[in-house]
Amino acid sequence: MEEQKLIEKKKPEEIIRAEKLSDEGKLDEALTLLNNYERKEKVTHYDKISCHLLQCQILMWQGKLKELIKHAEQTYKESEGLKNKLFKVDSLLLRVHALVGLDRIDEASDLIKQGEGLIKILPQELPKAYKQREAYLCLIKGDFYNRRSSPNDSDLALKHVEHSLALREELGIKHEIAESLSSLAYTLCVFKGEMDRALKYSERSLALAKESSKTSYIADSLHIMAMVYSFQGDLDRSIRFYEQTIALYKELNNKDRLSYVFNNLSDSYIKRGEFDSALECIEQAIALNRELGALTALARNHDFLIQILVENGDLERAQQFLNDLEQLNNQLKDKQINLMYLFDKALILKSSPRIIKRGKAEEILKRLLEDKNAVYETRYRALLALCELLLTELRMTNDLEVLDELNQLISQLLEIAKKSHSYWIMGETYLLQAKLALLSLDLKEARRLLTQGQQIAERYGLKLLAIKISNEHDELLKQLNMWENLKEPTSSIKERMEFARLNEQIEKMTRRRLVEVSTPPNEEPIFLLIVSEGGTPIFSQSFEEDQSFEDYLFGGFFTAINSFINEKFSEGLDRVSFGEHTLLMNSVSPFFICYIFKGQSYLAQQRVRYFIDKIQNDEPMWQIFKDFHNSNREIEFKDIPSLEPLINEIFIDKIIPLE
Repeated sequence: MEEQKLIEKKKPEEIIRAEKLSDEGKLDEALTLLNNYERKEKVTHYDKISCHLLQCQILMWQGKLKELIKHAEQTYKESEGLKNKLFKVDSLLLRVHALVGLDRIDEASDLIKQGEGLIKILPQELPKAYKQREAYLCLIKGDFYNRRSSPNDSDLALKHVEHSLALREELGIKHEIAESLSSLAYTLCVFKGEMDRALKYSERSLALAKESSKTSYIADSLHIMAMVYSFQGDLDRSIRFYEQTIALYKELNNKDRLSYVFNNLSDSYIKRGEFDSALECIEQAIALNRELGALTALARNHDFLIQILVENGDLERAQQFLNDLEQLNNQLKDKQINLMYLFDKALILKSSPRIIKRGKAEEILKRLLEDKNAVYETRYRALLALCELLLTELRMTNDLEVLDELNQLISQLLEIAKKSHSYWIMGETYLLQAKLALLSLDLKEARRLLTQGQQIAERYGLKLLAIKISNEHDELLKQLNMWENLKEPTSSIKERMEFARLNEQIEKMTRRRLVEVSTPPNEEPIFLLIVSEGGTPIFSQSFEEDQSFEDYLFGGFFTAINSFINEKFSEGLDRVSFGEHTLLMNSVSPFFICYIFKGQSYLAQQRVRYFIDKIQNDEPMWQIFKDFHNSNREIEFKDIPSLEPLINEIFIDKIIPLE
């Protein structure tokens, strides 16, 4: 009970005021107040350490991690011998969090073990205090594993952050819940590629941070939301949230975080093709990291700047910054920075028109792929750069061996995307593979890969990518006759490359450029058909007033539908074209749902899925469908009165919400 009394000891007025100023984002004022307070006479040892801990926390919110580490070490020593063991635990946890933030992973690892030991010996009569520290340590472990990035570390990070969130939910401290939610959203977005979940957690994090009125946590939540939107390709929202984040970090005087946000904002501008804005942001990040003496972050900024300059054709400035990066590389002696430097060197060499320099670039890129220290991002970038070199060679030589080599590289690219949970890259790579299949004139394989790519994009909330791939698939269906004609011996690889727009796809992936994709227009509904897996009609609804179309449909067209069910769907295809009509196929055992329409497929597909969800989750309706299936009878509207208004809402009035 004595420990409990110490925890509940009344705080000095100055510390209470400093906490209020901190919540409002007035961190410099809070620090000044605390610095003046600790110089007062008759300040107890207990109150002085309370003051020092709040100073440490403010330094964390300002990103002054090196200063924080020194301050926390001193506070830890001062807390020796005090009955309140929480001081010792808190100072150590703040110190280890700062070490993780500075990527001093080995030092952090030792202190994490020490922190676990200290938390275990906290008095049992302090369950809330124990739980609060355990939750914070779990959060730190999540950050630790995300930064270490060894195999399976993202799984460990997710496990610890989820445990941190569960403990904090029990405690009900809003800003701490918001912090764990932000960390969880970051892990899901960057390391797991689960964008829908990441967005959901980041939105809740922001709401709780605002409820707590704590500026630092609001800024962190906005930053994560901006990152999620950037990964999803929603660049307008991403940039808007980054700009809000910058305003708050400036208010907090957190230059460390500001440099990070400027770097990320530069990436969003690059994706939108706005080079001047991208350059301005990355130059601000460089200036901040130079001021902070953050050499590792500075090296990463140089890497990004070099890529922007190369893409913009400014090879002279790119070479100047490569020289600066070489000096940083020699100073840091870090394996990953060295690989980054080598890649940027290859990037500049690859941009030369001279064959000898492009050959040197190829040598460096192949060495990078063989290096066991290369992380997935380095390997991904090297593979794409090699693909560009090989495409140039293929265009010049028409040599099919080069095409085989390209296919091998892209298979490696897909493997990396799967292992790293990079679902955007995976979807783009399936699109790239589909275009390579067109070069080999394997039209069926190209369509299967497009279907697979769209499914990946939709599963992980990448709406813009899903629309892009769906549009590519629709375009291919329109051009099938042209591609069939290219099977003639007279067609060249170069001609096929132009029709497939292969270079365009590689360039967009290499330069992280997003295509501006607007939501496609609504399709014109023609016919909805539900058949059994054996091909027996269970329900049909025509949206055409012309009876002659229905007669045509149940002539040759219905035979084609059966053919599609028996052959195309089993081959992993989801659509087929018949003249100006498109047929979409979805399976929901024991039925196939067929939707025939004119126009683009993306919204049509969303409508069919919404319809399936509605009939499946309406138990009485679904049971009638199964009963009619078992008795080989066809459903009419009188059998299910709610079916007609549902179909009208979805397919005719189009008043239902679609993802």
